[in-house]
Amino acid sequence: MARSVVASARRIVRRAATWRPKYDGTESLDVGRLISPFRYDVVVRAQLFDAVATRPQGQPVDDFVASVAHHPYAVWFRDVELRRFFPWVLEDPHEVAAAYAARVRRAIGTFESFRERGFDAGEPIMLRRLARPAASDSGVLLPRVLHLGDGGHRLALLHRTGARLEPWMHRVDPRPSRVIDNTAVLAPALRLSEGEYASFLALSFLDEPVDSLDALASGVGQACPQRLAELEALVSAQWRDPGQP
Repeated sequence: MARSVVASARRIVRRAATWRPKYDGTESLDVGRLISPFRYDVVVRAQLFDAVATRPQGQPVDDFVASVAHHPYAVWFRDVELRRFFPWVLEDPHEVAAAYAARVRRAIGTFESFRERGFDAGEPIMLRRLARPAASDSGVLLPRVLHLGDGGHRLALLHRTGARLEPWMHRVDPRPSRVIDNTAVLAPALRLSEGEYASFLALSFLDEPVDSLDALASGVGQACPQRLAELEALVSAQWRDPGQP
């Protein structure tokens, strides 16, 4: 508990030191373009919502939590959420299990709220706009300045329905921030197939789906050859063939 309080205090101090006024969104954004290539965690959250959507009527929440104990969402929660923000929780398996159950319960509540009332404009998704392109924490530099900040679960709800992120759904935070690459963590941890990974990466480059890295490279070479170096850097930083030792 003490460490949690200290971590929260440090975040508050950082926010105060780097404060800039946030402003309302002005653009209608394609969700796939926004989450690819760095935020595969949004896909994982959408997959959990798929499971919530098919949850048997009347199923106890504890039973549902048990049914998703080995879901990709559990990998995201452990290897990204806890390891990045609450690493001390990982020291106690019982605490991890309790935290995961609480996280899944909140996700169910978010899903049910969205299903019943739609997107809540009172809780906009927060995007981060950098002053200039910056390398991600995996070392990849892309020529873009707009990235997802907070609100990954709500963005996942839009992603699974194919909706766009409209101006009234988001705000923009221009404070300096890191560009996090959750895909670099999750692609090997989930042992994504080449087709799964290429399909996700294509969202950032092409308007048509692909099912292999060769097809993606060919498409990028035809549509935007100036971005081939970006593609190569991403694949090198993020993906490991699960069929190779």
